[in-house]
Amino acid sequence: MAVRFFYVDESYDSDKYCLSALSIRHSDWKEAFDMVRAHRANLKNDHGVFLRAEIHARDLVAGRGRIAPTRVDKWERARIFHGLLKLVASLPQAWLINVCLDKTSYADPQITAWDRIVNRIERTMLAMEERELPLRRSLTTATEGKLTDFQKDQIDARLNIYRARAVILADEGRETGITRALRKMHVFNHIPSRYGRWGDGSLTRNITTDRIIEDPIFKRSDRSYFIQLVDCVAFALLKREVMATPNIARYGIDKMFDQTLSGVCFRAASTRDPLGIVRH
Repeated sequence: MAVRFFYVDESYDSDKYCLSALSIRHSDWKEAFDMVRAHRANLKNDHGVFLRAEIHARDLVAGRGRIAPTRVDKWERARIFHGLLKLVASLPQAWLINVCLDKTSYADPQITAWDRIVNRIERTMLAMEERELPLRRSLTTATEGKLTDFQKDQIDARLNIYRARAVILADEGRETGITRALRKMHVFNHIPSRYGRWGDGSLTRNITTDRIIEDPIFKRSDRSYFIQLVDCVAFALLKREVMATPNIARYGIDKMFDQTLSGVCFRAASTRDPLGIVRH
């Protein structure tokens, strides 16, 4: 079974709400963690950043918080932020799914954004199955006549075990509301067709989230390097989407999302956006 971990965090202001998910495959997790830990060690050596300091993107860029024994100026902090985004892009087989909503268009933009990102995760896991299972079955067919029936049955059984699944890990905050919404999506999740109607003529179809394992796991961000990284992603997305303040423009924070992360954005999440950013 292929399992992907999705680390989720948010960033927002009075106009926009951004939610980002960083996906790491289970078999790549240890390598990715070692890369992140090595990067943090380099930050300590190069900038004095405490190994256990929580990197909160908004405070980092604004110059707030004691992250090292001596003062780290804003230019240096901007370079640290840029390096963290580059690190995300370098993680093995990493994906980013991003949502950016106009807050005034939704009664509860946070829950709406979670709805959008969870549905994209579900559809992505389904697409992986639909792509992989026929390929695996074709490989077993190619062995016919070369193996005994018992061997072929054993190969069939093992190859067909493949089922793509997802586990969601998120920063603490509003756990009850998010968990309740996601549990409902396991049972009732009516999705409108992008073409107006589904093939049977219905306006919506109940596509439940069957490939997401359990409730989301909520962790304190200071105890998860990956949640800290996706916080940086969401903040970079927010600053890409809103008018840059003089401080943000001075250090190029508003340009960093495209500079570093465009290559790992999961474009299939939304065909309406060049980087796959979900906006509705």
